[in-house]
Amino acid sequence: MRILPRYHTHAKRHPHSLINRIVGAHELSLYGQRVRVMVVESCFQASREVHERYDLKGSWVGRGGKMLKSRGDVLKDLDVRSRFLLAEEDARRISRHLREDAAFLKANNLIDYSLLVGVTKTRYEIEGAAQRRDTAVVGSGPGDGVASAPFHRLDSGGLAAAYVEGAELYSMGIIDILQDFNLRKRAEYLIKRFVCCQGKGVSVHPAGEYGDRFVRNVVEALIEPVRLGAEPRVIRGYTPAGSPLGMFDLKQSERRVALGRNRTRAAPVVPHPQQPQPFGAERSGVWAPPRTSPRLPGGGAGPPNQRR
Repeated sequence: MRILPRYHTHAKRHPHSLINRIVGAHELSLYGQRVRVMVVESCFQASREVHERYDLKGSWVGRGGKMLKSRGDVLKDLDVRSRFLLAEEDARRISRHLREDAAFLKANNLIDYSLLVGVTKTRYEIEGAAQRRDTAVVGSGPGDGVASAPFHRLDSGGLAAAYVEGAELYSMGIIDILQDFNLRKRAEYLIKRFVCCQGKGVSVHPAGEYGDRFVRNVVEALIEPVRLGAEPRVIRGYTPAGSPLGMFDLKQSERRVALGRNRTRAAPVVPHPQQPQPFGAERSGVWAPPRTSPRLPGGGAGPPNQRR
């Protein structure tokens, strides 16, 4: 609640802020316990159906990469397949407002917020799809009047699509802005980042790094218009789950974590034939060059159990 005065000032100074509007704060007493409730506006219009929901933080460890199981599932960062298809001027204005909001949240030491995006889809029929057929026919003789290509190749070598489906409306807002980077979050950050070795992709980060990553991996990668002549942001040739590639600055050791894979067994190192092998190397699964049996004084080879 300490940020409410600064939040009120920010909302008045930036009327187009995407931070979800707080419309009420209440404290209830239930069965001898106090419960605090905050009422906020919805990011979505009740009159429009939302077909896909995305919760975007800019992190990648444990952030999706799964198939949509049901219509109500909330998708996350690794589930995004393309940039948002906004008009250039609208995308530029939204990007500016999001940067202002991220700067405000950074200045107040806040983390764990995310951009909630609702996508309303529509379907556009393609006129004359069934009538586009190649008219070439075979000449006179048996089969006269039959199309010269099989049915599944009649439309310029294939079958014409009857409709296209895609996004018609994007509804968005920044939610969950009340978590500050306190002592508990500091401990969580240190444990996940350095003890569990989950890398830079974990969600929890200091407020400054969290805000910078949010701008880089959400605003710039998905919304902000691409500058003319700018090279595509391909990060080390890696595309997790087909996501747009402005998002992920991964090291090799973090790629398996982003995709939820278990650690794979490293390939065995083949030593030099003259390199001595430790006792029991054959049993441990490490490759070792074959040993020859020691030569006995008579020139013959002794049995393996006589080796020293």
